[in-house]
Amino acid sequence: MRGNWITGPAALAAIVTVANAAKPVLVDDTAYLTYARHIAACPLDPYGFEMFWYSTPRPAMYVLCPPVVPYWLAAGIALFGEHPAALKLWLFPFVWLFAWSLRDLLRRFARGTERAVLPLVVLSPAILPMVNVMLDVPATALGLAAVVLTLRAADRGGDWRAVVAGVVAALAMQTKYTALLVPGVIGWYGLTHRRFRLAGVAVAAAVAAFAGWEFLLSQKYGDSHFVHHLTRQAESEPGQSWFASFVQDKFALVAPLSAHLGCLGVGIGLFAGRAVGFPRTLMGVSAGVWVIGVGLIALLPYHDTILLSGRETGHEKLSLASTVWRTTGTIVLLTAGGCAAILLARRSPRWGFRRSADSWFVVGWVVIELVGYLVLTPFPAARRVMGVTVALGVLAARVVSRVNRTRPARQPPGWVVPFGVAVGIGVAALDLFDAYPEKVCAERAIAVIRQQAPTAKGWYMGHWGFQYYCERAGLSPAYKGGPVLAAGDYLVLTVYPDEVGFFRPDSVNAAESPPPDMVEQVGEPIVWDDWLSAQTIPNFYGGVAPIVGRDHPRLRVAVFRLTKPWAVGGE
Repeated sequence: MRGNWITGPAALAAIVTVANAAKPVLVDDTAYLTYARHIAACPLDPYGFEMFWYSTPRPAMYVLCPPVVPYWLAAGIALFGEHPAALKLWLFPFVWLFAWSLRDLLRRFARGTERAVLPLVVLSPAILPMVNVMLDVPATALGLAAVVLTLRAADRGGDWRAVVAGVVAALAMQTKYTALLVPGVIGWYGLTHRRFRLAGVAVAAAVAAFAGWEFLLSQKYGDSHFVHHLTRQAESEPGQSWFASFVQDKFALVAPLSAHLGCLGVGIGLFAGRAVGFPRTLMGVSAGVWVIGVGLIALLPYHDTILLSGRETGHEKLSLASTVWRTTGTIVLLTAGGCAAILLARRSPRWGFRRSADSWFVVGWVVIELVGYLVLTPFPAARRVMGVTVALGVLAARVVSRVNRTRPARQPPGWVVPFGVAVGIGVAALDLFDAYPEKVCAERAIAVIRQQAPTAKGWYMGHWGFQYYCERAGLSPAYKGGPVLAAGDYLVLTVYPDEVGFFRPDSVNAAESPPPDMVEQVGEPIVWDDWLSAQTIPNFYGGVAPIVGRDHPRLRVAVFRLTKPWAVGGE
């Protein structure tokens, strides 16, 4: 059929990849590009260097970064140099693999829904704004591919196919450790479909390949990257048992799960709404209320969206953002529960179909992702909910495909898929816009220095994308215990917003700033501010809600000239 190509894996992957290439380096991109740069120069020594991260130099082994994506980026650097836009285009195969694997799973478990659900997921906030040069989409793509290969091995037979599936699963796990769920999903398929031996071979191959790489690292560096970070996660607060600390930390992740699903999964929830019995009018009104709520978050200053203060709630501020995101996410989860109930119900005149091994697998996959989110997530972020969102997409698609066979009136309204895609495009556009302040402010500050003293030594204090662009221009990091800044040197200082509920690394504080009698400010501070309140950085990448408003400029940067030698944190 003419026009079908636009909803195919290649076209959707191309849209995502080109959109991603327009975005500057942000958040953890800086760390992964640092690894890739080193690996391009020393491919047999991936962790044998020291990098500046989280306000201090540290061994690369101590910064969490499994090797697959850095090696892939290193190959790109070796071929055409370190150009962020080109390296993002270089990630196209991962995005295509994700879309291809998801289409294959939809054909298997929800045939007939591919043209609707594939763009609904690929262009959703779970994928479209999430690629960057980070690990999450490639890990999810390889994990889905491993599941697809397992299913094909089950259909066609042959242990070698199961071994290939296991190796791909190991690659997923060595892309991001959250993919440790993939062998569990493969094992669950073997259990539900009575393919115990095949699933066992695939899981064994995955474990062996994963452990083999970690063994090589332990032989080379005296430590396994995975084991090192696993033991760090297991540390508890002084005076508190490990179990009590674990339960407390995981309980705190429940509310952010619903909040991020309220953004990432809204289209999927609406797609399944009619199948579980929601009236069309209610769905339309709900979507309208959601749009109004998000519009107010995007346009109003944050202080105008506070509904209850922390004193009134006894815990934290209740804002319009937290209310909209958590309420929507809770409805998405309840809708998913309704989908599971429909699929696992015994055959009845109402539904007209029996539960099946495929239904048990899809529902169990969602449960595995939910449990994995709680167990493997160190802090809340939108990307931590990616696997849950994808599994919910397959679950919703299966319910819609099954219910529509017997009750065509329950098919999703025609506006649902365009609405879900529009949400993804809107979030991606906001994230693109919010990524530019760190790049632009860094470049403007560096231009100030070069105009004042072209050959002067430059230093910076900042993080994430700002760090990348400063270092690329030749500035060095200034940090406590580091080199002494000489008189006549220039220092670029960032002032990050500090709002409750954000997760962010240590930023510059008053104790680390140079005393006033040692510096002179060069020009006026560089300030990025605009009429739009909504922001994704940092909360989309590490916060309790995906998008919130703000009461401050997106970024402030000041340029100083040292009049006396200064050691960071000293007099």
